[in-house]
Amino acid sequence: MKISECAEWAGSEGRVSGQLEFGEEDHGATLRRVWEQCLHLLASKVPVVTFETYIRPLQPLSHIDQTITLGVASPYAKDWLEKKSVNAIRSALEFHLDTTGLQIVFTVLTREQRPAPSASRKSDATQIALPLDSDSEESPPPVREKSSPVPPVTRNTRPGVRKPEPKREEISIPSLPLNERYQFDSFLVGRSNRLAHAGAVQVSEKPGEVYNPLFLYGGPGLGKTHLMHAIAHQIRVARPEARVAYVSGEYFAQHYITALKEHATETFRKQYRLVDVWLVDDIQFIAGKEHTKEEFFHTFNSLYQSGKQIVLASDRSPRELNTMDERLRSRFQSGLIADITPPELETRLAILQNCCTREKVNISDDVLLYISSAIQSNIRALEGAFTKLLAYSSIMKLPINEELAQGVLGEYFIEKPIRLRKVTVQEVVEAVGEQFGITPTAILGPGRNKDISLARQVAIYICRELMPESNTSLIGMAFGGRDHATVVYACQKMKLVLDVDPELKGLVLKLRKSLQ
Repeated sequence: MKISECAEWAGSEGRVSGQLEFGEEDHGATLRRVWEQCLHLLASKVPVVTFETYIRPLQPLSHIDQTITLGVASPYAKDWLEKKSVNAIRSALEFHLDTTGLQIVFTVLTREQRPAPSASRKSDATQIALPLDSDSEESPPPVREKSSPVPPVTRNTRPGVRKPEPKREEISIPSLPLNERYQFDSFLVGRSNRLAHAGAVQVSEKPGEVYNPLFLYGGPGLGKTHLMHAIAHQIRVARPEARVAYVSGEYFAQHYITALKEHATETFRKQYRLVDVWLVDDIQFIAGKEHTKEEFFHTFNSLYQSGKQIVLASDRSPRELNTMDERLRSRFQSGLIADITPPELETRLAILQNCCTREKVNISDDVLLYISSAIQSNIRALEGAFTKLLAYSSIMKLPINEELAQGVLGEYFIEKPIRLRKVTVQEVVEAVGEQFGITPTAILGPGRNKDISLARQVAIYICRELMPESNTSLIGMAFGGRDHATVVYACQKMKLVLDVDPELKGLVLKLRKSLQ
C-alpha cells in the first residue's frame, strides 16, 4: 500500500488527531500508542483473518532513526508478513508518524518476550459464513474468555527462586506418524483454502486459545491432512513439552475396540484425555458407531473443558454428518469451521511449478498449463499425474512436451477433455487487444506507445507459443511486415519479463487458455 492511499484512509476513517512525535515522552510508550492507532486503521483495511492471525499479535519493539522493529511469534509468520503485509503496515505507521521512508523489520520473539496468554482462554465462537473470495472474508466471531479455576500460587521462601513444577505423568501418546513434507511452508495458499490455512496457522501458534475446535472439511486430496500435519509439526517444534496426538477416526475406533477386548479402557481414556493437542482426521468414520461415538464425546468434552486444542477434519461439514449425534455436531460448530474447495487454475499451476522445483526438473509452461487445466478435482490427482509423467519420461528417455503429456496422462488422469485447436494471428491480436483495451489495428500498426508495444510483444509471444508450425518470418509479416529479428527479440524479452512479473504471467496464461 502506497502513501497516497493513506489519504483515503483518513477520508474514510477520519484522521487520528494529535499525531505523536517521538521525543514528547518515553519512546517505548509512544511507539505502543502509535501502534495501537495503526491497529485500528489496519483492522478496517485488511481481511479479518489476516489481521487476527498475523497483524494483531505483532509487538512493537523499537524505533531507531527510520527503522521500526516489530516482534512476531514464529519464523513462518515473519516470512508471511514480509511477503504479504509489510507495505500496508509501513503505510499505516508512516501515516500516524507523519513521515515517509520507514524501514519495517520483523524479528522472531523469544518465548520469554511473548506476552503471557490469559488463563485457559477458549474460543466460544459460533459458526462463520465462509466465503473464500480473496477480496471478501467474513469476520470471525468475537472470542469470549471463560474463567477457569486458577491453581493457588505457592510463595517461594527465597526471592527469584521458582518452585519446580510437578513432573507430568509419563504416558504413551497415541499418534500416527507425520509426513515431514507436510509443513506450512510447502502449503500453497489460494482462494480455495485461505481461511482454513489462516485458522490452522493461528491454532499452531496459540493452541487452546483461539478457534477451538478448528473443524476443516472438504473433498479428498485438497489439503486437510497437510494442514493437520503442519499444525502438529509447528507445535512440536515451538513447544517440545506439549503432548500432541494425531489420529484418524478409524484409528480411534480400532484403538477403542482393542481396549474393550483387553479390558484396558481406563488406560485408553488416560492416553487420550491427558494430551494437550488432539488432531482427528476423517472424523466421519465414527459417525455410525454408537459406542465409539459415546467414548469420543466424553473424550472431546474432557479435553475441551481442560482448555486443550482440538482439530477435526472431515469430508463434509458438521451439518452434513447426519449419523453423528446432535450433541457432537453442536460441539463441532462451536469453533471455527473452514471448508477447502478444489483449487483454482492459478493454484493448480503453482502446485505443479512447486513440484518442478522440488524434483529439480524443467517443464514448459505449455505442459503445466495443459495438466492443470485438465485435472481440476484435487491436489493428489494433480501430483499423481506429475509423478507419472516424470517417471514415463525418465524410463522411456523422452522429452516432456504436450504430446507426451496427452499420451501418458489422457487415459488415467484427464477429467476434462481439452481440444487443442489451431489459432490464427487475428484471433490472438483480438484477444490481446480486448484484454489491454487496445484496437487490433494499433497492435499491428507502427505505433511505439509503451502500452501498445507491450500488447504487441504479448501477442507476438503468444502467437509463437501457440503456432509452432509458423516460423518467425511468417508471424512478423502478419504483424505489419516486421522481420524475423523483431519477433525473436519480442519473444526473448517477454520470457525475461514473465519471469519477474507474476501478474503479467498470469494474464498471458489466461489468454492462452482462452485461445486454446
